[in-house]
Amino acid sequence: MSFDEPLSSGRNVLIGGCGLILLVVGGLFFMGERARKHEDTMAAELAAKTADAEGPKREAAIAAKQVLVGMTREEVERAWGKPDRTDRSTINGGVREQWAYDNGTYVYFGPEKVTSVGR
Repeated sequence: MSFDEPLSSGRNVLIGGCGLILLVVGGLFFMGERARKHEDTMAAELAAKTADAEGPKREAAIAAKQVLVGMTREEVERAWGKPDRTDRSTINGGVREQWAYDNGTYVYFGPEKVTSVGR
């Protein structure tokens, strides 16, 4: 087979058809990746806006020596200092970290931020 055969030959139409299928599938994959990247970017921008909006509230809590859900480890340290004990466990495939203080207070973290505070 040569590339100068007419498109009406069965072999080139078949090869051309396969090429078209690959082109379409490749294009759909590219569009899916592009959409995922766009969603990731939008989620990151929303998280940054939310963090900026919550910043003054968290700063006021730190000044009052309080810990709020959504704080980072650094913010908790600024409010209450370093924990007396820490523990990490894996629950349903996710890592959960517990900070314990000698006053009987516990802070639980998800991957990045406080998920709950308790006694």
